[in-house]
Amino acid sequence: MAGFTLIELMVVIAIMVTLASIAGTALYAHMGAGDEAKCRAQLEQLSQLGAKYSQDFSHAGLLPTSGMEDDEDTETVDESEGWWISIAPELDAVVFPRSAKGKMKVSAIFHCPADTRKDIGQDSTFAADVNSISYVSWTDATEDPDNPNSCIRVTAKQRLDSLPWLSDGNPVKGESVTDVASFRRMVMPAAERHNGKIMVAYASGVVKAVELDEEADAAKAFRKFAPDLAAKDKKKCKKKGKKRRSRSVDDE
Repeated sequence: MAGFTLIELMVVIAIMVTLASIAGTALYAHMGAGDEAKCRAQLEQLSQLGAKYSQDFSHAGLLPTSGMEDDEDTETVDESEGWWISIAPELDAVVFPRSAKGKMKVSAIFHCPADTRKDIGQDSTFAADVNSISYVSWTDATEDPDNPNSCIRVTAKQRLDSLPWLSDGNPVKGESVTDVASFRRMVMPAAERHNGKIMVAYASGVVKAVELDEEADAAKAFRKFAPDLAAKDKKKCKKKGKKRRSRSVDDE
């Protein structure tokens, strides 16, 4: 019985490699879709916690942000460090640190399964910090114009469906997304988690998957995510530009 020729073997190997590649791509896409669905579900849960927080009498319709004012009554945690510190107590799973230097432990819903920056293991709770929390807060500083990272005030006057509150991102201690620069730094790097999509929970409670175009610059992408906030940021930049030009004229 004659064996396979070298050419036949090469053809068979090429076919096997192609099939393996197709299967791998399909498996990766399936896993990615699963991570996206889980991330969406987590943001929906966090939105519910946010609504519960804002409905509390003492919070008067506010959604917490990183950089908000610290509550001095909580001695071992500083709410200004991260939005999750305020929202986590709405869950039974939260574990408060015993000292100010300790870390709060929060539920796994605060960590996107596609976020590979830090492995939180299989535990139901994990130590919360800027490397393990997968979502960043946004704000338009409506509560306190003097604090760019102040809470979002949920009112009928706000266009809440176009005002992001939480999204995929890499948190920075004490900072929220307020403009193009912070969007570029904190949100855009997270696009790799869901094949170019960013999961966003808006202040209304609606959660969307927003496509982040590879070729789009940060300013264009920012307008896509938060048109009202982008317009406000553009107006602020123009105002700063006029002040600079005015100073230059005065110096001359």
